[in-house]
Order: sequence, then structure tokens, then C-alpha cells
Amino acid sequence: MTMNDNRILKASFKDCPLSDRKQFIESRCIIPISVGQSVHEGKKFLAAMKLIDTSFKACTILVDDSVQRHTMAIDHTESADTLYDLAVKEGSDWLKRNELGYKQLTIPYKIMRWDDWLASDCYEASHLRVKKCYQENPDYRDAIHTNIDSFLSRYLGRISNKSHIEPNRAFSLCLDYLLEECAVMCLWVNNKYEFEVYPTGRNEAMHATYEHLIKPLYFEFLRPVGLRFKKYTRFQSNVPSKVMGESITPN
Repeated sequence: MTMNDNRILKASFKDCPLSDRKQFIESRCIIPISVGQSVHEGKKFLAAMKLIDTSFKACTILVDDSVQRHTMAIDHTESADTLYDLAVKEGSDWLKRNELGYKQLTIPYKIMRWDDWLASDCYEASHLRVKKCYQENPDYRDAIHTNIDSFLSRYLGRISNKSHIEPNRAFSLCLDYLLEECAVMCLWVNNKYEFEVYPTGRNEAMHATYEHLIKPLYFEFLRPVGLRFKKYTRFQSNVPSKVMGESITPN
């Protein structure tokens, strides 16, 4: 076995000030899971859970599954119902595949699925609020369009035959995805999560939603926290993790 095989992967916090980190131990966080992204799989997810467990008071793991029905439709001809079922199955598979990670938590934790938020009595009003901001605020609209352009550039770059993909429809599907995602994000303040933990940071649309629709009213909630991952030898891994301390989302 090589030295690399013996190294241990550890997670540490990034992109958050020390003043925020000092509040973690008395705070709750929400951890959105982009199903299929490598940062939320295997050893990286295990490392993230170990760090969360020693840092926060409680956490909610949100499996972002059914929202992916929108972008699945870009390159698939199945019915909307079929794509919805497929997206939900992907979420269920993720929960089974990564059970070891979240079941190691000793702090209080909760598992939520995307549909839990879509079923909220407040969802429709939140979606209308986000859509209104998109229609009336040029800066917000530009952020969402930038997000879509960036995603489609990456997405289409992975497809060899693009002849069956209609650009306007692809754009519209991405817009539906982001408006839904941002509407759900606005609902998280109802659960009073002080922090949102996402390894690679927020996409442009969610960052703009935070700045325009959340922070002005709820500055104490949903402060962003990123993660970095680094491999250590077993000797180095004795350093406490606290000290070492892209969905339409960046990879």
C-alpha cells in the first residue's frame, strides 16, 4: 500500500470569518446536498460530517433531489412524471449510499428532502417574491442569467451530440430550476438556521438571493460557510479538525 493510500482526508472551514466560527458551537446549520456531486460523496462527505459534528450545535441535511427534474429534462425525452420519479430515486439512493456519513453524527440532526419545502404553505408566496425580484431587479436577473450561462456551458460541454437540445428550452428549464431553488432558500430562515454549509460556495443565483432577499431582513441567518479538503498522514491527522480548520452549482 502506498503512502497516498494511507493518508486521511480531513475537512476544514473556509470563506467565513473567525467571528462567525466562534458562534458555530451555539448555532444550527443547514447542509444542502447536490445529489451526484463528488463533494457530497464518500470520503469527502464523511470528513465533512466529522467536522460538522465537532463544530455545530445541530444540523439539517437537505437532499436536493426533486429539483433536478428540471435540468434532467434538458437531455431526456421522458415525461415530467418519469423525470420526477427518477430525481427522487436518486435522492433515496444517495441516502442509502451515504448513510455511514450522517449516522456518525452525535449532535441532533434532521434529514429533509426537497419536496418537504415544496409542500410548505409558504412556498408559493416565496416563489412569487423571487420571480418578482427576477422581473424587476436587473442585477438579480443578471446574476441568474450568468448562472444559467455558466451551467449550460459546462453541461453541454459534456455532451458529444447536442443536435437534439433546443437552447431556448434549455435556458427556460434552468430558469425554472433556479427560481425554485432560490424560493426554497428563502424559506430556510423560517427554521432559523444561522449558517448554510456548502463546500464549494453558493452559485451566483443563490448568492444574489441572499444579498437581495435574505440578508437585508434576516442578517443573522444563513451566513455562508465553505469547506476545503486536504489529505494528511496519520501523524498529521492528530491535529484537531477545528484547528485545521456545483446541480446548477459549481463543482
